[in-house]
Amino acid sequence: MISVPGIGSGLDINSIVTSLVAAEGDAKTLLLANQRSDTQFEVSAFGALKSRLSTFATSLTFLKSADNFQANTLTSEDTSVFTATSTSGSISPGIFDIEVRDFAEAHKLMTSGFADQDTVVGTGTLTIFSGTSSFDVTIDNNNETLAGIRNAINNATDNTGVSATIINVDDGVGGTEAKLVLSSDNTGTDNAITITVDDSDLDDTDSSGLSAFYYDTSDATTPEQLTQINAAIDAEIYIDGQKVLSASNTVVDAIDGVTITLLKEDPGNTYGLTVANDTETVKSNIQSFVSNYNTLVTFMNDVTEFDPATGEAAVLLGDATTRNISNQIRTRIADAVTGISGKFTTLVDVGITSNSDGTLKINSNTLDSAIDENIDDVSALFSSTNGVATKLDSIVNEYVKKDGLLDSKTNGLNSTIENINEDLEALELSLIAFEERLLAQFSAMDALVAQLNSTSSFLTQQFEAIKNINDRS
Repeated sequence: MISVPGIGSGLDINSIVTSLVAAEGDAKTLLLANQRSDTQFEVSAFGALKSRLSTFATSLTFLKSADNFQANTLTSEDTSVFTATSTSGSISPGIFDIEVRDFAEAHKLMTSGFADQDTVVGTGTLTIFSGTSSFDVTIDNNNETLAGIRNAINNATDNTGVSATIINVDDGVGGTEAKLVLSSDNTGTDNAITITVDDSDLDDTDSSGLSAFYYDTSDATTPEQLTQINAAIDAEIYIDGQKVLSASNTVVDAIDGVTITLLKEDPGNTYGLTVANDTETVKSNIQSFVSNYNTLVTFMNDVTEFDPATGEAAVLLGDATTRNISNQIRTRIADAVTGISGKFTTLVDVGITSNSDGTLKINSNTLDSAIDENIDDVSALFSSTNGVATKLDSIVNEYVKKDGLLDSKTNGLNSTIENINEDLEALELSLIAFEERLLAQFSAMDALVAQLNSTSSFLTQQFEAIKNINDRS
């Protein structure tokens, strides 16, 4: 502010202007600042409400799926021999005796010895089978060595699951020799290797040329040229004394809905596999649902309360959005579920009741009995089309989803804050202009008073001179 001392008038113009500007603007500024602060508190409260609603929605995820109520625990008596997991669907509880007699193994063949990997073998076409699937490998002057054949097999774009490797081994006479090993990529008898040859030397089954790779056990009249170093074997297990074969060491659905992973052969010994309903997980998720619901209700109670002793109102007291959320959720919690035929139609039926403040409490004995004895009915109570979790999830989602009701509410409040900020800026500019106007007016008044004072002094001096002349006369 420009300093105007009030020389002419003797008034403290700066103080007068400051007081007038304050009288004009302080109340308005305070009102707008308080409105902004209150609105910011509301934004913060709605953010916290959305966070608690989202957490509550997360606790509904398990309960709104009927499959989760059918989950099982599978316990192996010896996890070094086998483990088991649930694949899908409901598995009937029970105990199964498992014996692991044989692991599944992959077929492996080996050629006779060659001087080294650069030895020329021959040309023609290899047809390599892995079970009933096959692929052709053309061998010509560009790849007729042992290494070339290995690379041609491994690089075949239609390779159906056979890998080739060269090993360099002792030849028995003080030197080394190279052998090609062919391995099936998959275990089991269905993936056994067969090799037929179209040899350029016109003899497809002898030991010379490309026919040195011939191996076909289906033709009993022709000797194989490759040596089998590992037979294709299916896994063999016994479940309650019944034989089960598997192409791999992962046995799927021999027990409906169960995958058994074999880890060690132990023929002659049986180990129990116990299948039981996973009631602990169901119970834990119901407890989490109640806990998160109570956190939500307690928060909504706190932000909408009124303290008659102090006359203080909480930040969201009277807010329609918060009231609607509370009413919808509490109604869904209390109402009976329609359209189900099970034993339980309300939360009270499974031991979940309300406290006076709207929070919930669990009677553990009642809940345990309901889950242990009628888990399908508990599932229907929560996860059916009109189930508690299903309906609550639908209600909560409308508020917490992107651009949902709470986002709309928050966006509206943020717009209000922006408007208040604009009003405060406009008020500040208005007060600056008002101050400048007052200073100009008071400056003019001070100059006028100074001029009048000067005229008054001059006239006084003149009258005094006239009086003195008259007195001398």
